[in-house]
Amino acid sequence: MVRSKRLRKLKLKMLTAAGILCLAAVFLVSAVIALHFFHGKGNITETVAEAATESIVQESNGVRTLADSKDYTYAVSADEIENTDEAHEDISEEYTEIPAETNGENSEMLQSGIQDDSDQDVRSAVSGQAPAGSGGAEKVYLTFDDGPSIYTDKILDILSENGVHATFFVCGTGDRDERLRHTYKRIVDEGHTIGMHSYSHVYKDVYKTLDGFEYDLDKIRNLIYNETGIAPKFYRFPGGSGNTVASLPMDRYISVLYSQDVEYYDWNVYCGDSSGKALSSGEIVRNTLRGVDRWRSSVVLLHDTGAKKSTVDALPAILKGLKDRGLEILPIDQDTPPLHQYKTQSEE
Repeated sequence: MVRSKRLRKLKLKMLTAAGILCLAAVFLVSAVIALHFFHGKGNITETVAEAATESIVQESNGVRTLADSKDYTYAVSADEIENTDEAHEDISEEYTEIPAETNGENSEMLQSGIQDDSDQDVRSAVSGQAPAGSGGAEKVYLTFDDGPSIYTDKILDILSENGVHATFFVCGTGDRDERLRHTYKRIVDEGHTIGMHSYSHVYKDVYKTLDGFEYDLDKIRNLIYNETGIAPKFYRFPGGSGNTVASLPMDRYISVLYSQDVEYYDWNVYCGDSSGKALSSGEIVRNTLRGVDRWRSSVVLLHDTGAKKSTVDALPAILKGLKDRGLEILPIDQDTPPLHQYKTQSEE
């Protein structure tokens, strides 16, 4: 009997000790998990901050531009990014319409037969002239790429009704479609500036070789001259001068332009009408006016293709908004300061 009692007490002690050891083990594991969690949280925070910085600012040829954020109308300098979190918050609140489309291999052909710039246009918004500052915005240059199209006449009608002149960077679509051929001359006859946007607007043809680039340049220039009697002096690179599809350094193509007394223009306000998402006319208006408010002098990128009816629908409200702001709306001419994304060595 006594032996039995001793065994029971021994078993009880052993069970108690085992329980204490289990509790200690649970406590130790919990402590390790907690320490790992809080340490990991710090690392996660640092990683998020780094990612936010990378998404907001991207260095390219000496120009710091928004990369993956939704505001493609604004380019920022290093001095403006003092607090990454605040800058990222401001951007995400103000712009929600324009998604990033950055795969150059997925560019599609529009109804007009030219290559869609949706994945390139978002890369070429540049700071160019000074911010608006306390004096506010002063000048704006409306530019239409990719025409002529079935909507060019309507765009010209709207501009005429508002007494406004703009700039049209045209392609060779009017040469391939006789119904559109008259629009080259109408652009010039009504006081607008006509510029070149390549003949084919097919990247592999335009950018494969310098000879191919010069051949395409001669073709669009001769077409414009034959239709209008004007020798065009202004050029806009397909995808902008900051495009990611050119086979050679952009200096090479720029040298060809300069050797023929041709200046090129990028833009610092992007309305988002080729962002890869069909925007409403209201969204295009808001994006345009918000972008213009940032700069003393703005070059606005708009598109003139058969797939951009929303841009045509947005144009009257854009013009009203610009006029309400007291802005001078001008066509690009010899006195317009060049706006370049790609910086040549002489410009750096």
